[in-house]
Amino acid sequence: MSSATDASSEHLLSKIVESSIKAVKPSAIFERSFQLSKNRLEAFGNVIDLGEKGRIKCAAIGKSAEAMAREVRKRCGDRATGIIATPVQKRMDVLGFQFFLSGHPLPDEGSMSAADAVENMARSAGPDDLLLFLVSGGGSASIFAPIGGVTLGQANVLFRLMFDGGVPIGGVNLLRRHLSRLGGGKLARLASGARKLSLVISDVVGDDLPSIASGPTVIDKTLPSDALDFLSESGFVDRTPEAIIDALKSAGDRAQSGEIPDNEVKIVASNRDALLAAQRCAEESGFNVEVISRFYEGDASEAGRLLVSIARSIETDGLPFQRPAVVLVGGETTVEVQGNGMGGRNQHLVLTALSEAAKLNGCGMELGHTTFFSFGTDGKDGNSDSAGASASLETFRRVEGGLAELDVFIKRNDSHNFFRKFGGLVTTGPTDTNVMDIFGIIIE
Repeated sequence: MSSATDASSEHLLSKIVESSIKAVKPSAIFERSFQLSKNRLEAFGNVIDLGEKGRIKCAAIGKSAEAMAREVRKRCGDRATGIIATPVQKRMDVLGFQFFLSGHPLPDEGSMSAADAVENMARSAGPDDLLLFLVSGGGSASIFAPIGGVTLGQANVLFRLMFDGGVPIGGVNLLRRHLSRLGGGKLARLASGARKLSLVISDVVGDDLPSIASGPTVIDKTLPSDALDFLSESGFVDRTPEAIIDALKSAGDRAQSGEIPDNEVKIVASNRDALLAAQRCAEESGFNVEVISRFYEGDASEAGRLLVSIARSIETDGLPFQRPAVVLVGGETTVEVQGNGMGGRNQHLVLTALSEAAKLNGCGMELGHTTFFSFGTDGKDGNSDSAGASASLETFRRVEGGLAELDVFIKRNDSHNFFRKFGGLVTTGPTDTNVMDIFGIIIE
């Protein structure tokens, strides 16, 4: 990780990033809570007797799919086989598992092939089998196959409009569930005769199960009419392919009824776990620490301005506590894309905060002790290869063109190239996990 902050802040931020991600990696969470002893499987509080003939058939989907499948195979050996569908390039073979590389955030032909394979596996599962669904962020696109009457291209037209329009992921996943052949519990219903256990790494605000990977094993209580209403209220209905409107209308208002038999769903890691690890790390380094929320949603620019206002209160008045201080926030912001630059919501958030801090500095209100940061726990931010960024007024002093130059990068949505030029990129590489973002401030 490279940073333009002073050595102390840079060192602490590096520790925060490392500790928060490590706490939610499959290698850590499975070590604590997943073991097979003879025919007895203990999985995150669930105890399952597999019997002599029982097999574990796994469908691992999303950004953590390979890592989760690897942990299951390591502990269950030949009894565990299945499918890995992920947008992350394969790093090693997992014995007994078929690998599918899928698109993200827009599904592709690989996503559809993976959906077919997972569907066939679910249909073929018998009463002696355990269907183990390993679900993580990115799963919606990993096994997306559109409902009848809608093509992949038409679905992606709508998804692209929503992503570029800054629609929160909950809204996107509402449409994904109703346009997906497997979303909204439909995958689990294909295997009514088999035992089913879903282990979920949450990447949505509030850990809303139907929204995580579009809830392939979770009952969806929303209706097709809810999806249509959302399109209308959000102003997308006139730009939505007609085939999608027709398909949602023809689906009627048939809500799912009844429970899914023999179906257990368990969240095994979330943003809360990562935040708590970050909090412990900062406290052990001697800082006063406050976790404001793990439910933040909204525009990345507004989040950046929020951080500036908090930093100003602490630096100026020592409220709500004295320096040295760390403030942490969890959640997921959005960006309405206007330019064609490189970056993502985390880098955009930090760049906006830096701009606001520089304006205050120009008015004689210097935030000279504060470092702003934001990073995605999956190690990837937007269309860049970085997880996020950090910045302080020291970063701004390197910008020869001042605020005018900085604002050009903001308007172009080119935050990545700003931090690549002036320093501050947070780069982790693939992390094997995804529990949304952590952002905040470090005040020396």
